[in-house]
Amino acid sequence: MVTPLGDDYTSVKVTITNNSKDDIDVNPLYVTITDGSKHSAELGVDEDQLDTVKLAPGENVTGTITGKGAFGAKYVTYTDGLIGDSVRGDVS
Repeated sequence: MVTPLGDDYTSVKVTITNNSKDDIDVNPLYVTITDGSKHSAELGVDEDQLDTVKLAPGENVTGTITGKGAFGAKYVTYTDGLIGDSVRGDVS
């Protein structure tokens, strides 16, 4: 779900599920929104912002990622840490 927050921000609701055998760290800074250009998370803009948590295998967390500007998000990318493996999901 994409929600424009005025003309200055766009929020995307995401759910991250840990399908691995190890714990993963989730942080909104590990998620980018792409519409042809990558948009990093803007912190403190949306009250439903994705939490910073550690997920055990099988656990999930839902929250929003907000990027600066009004744009049509195509997908989001979660990177396990700032330089770990990445997983991409389409925005519907």
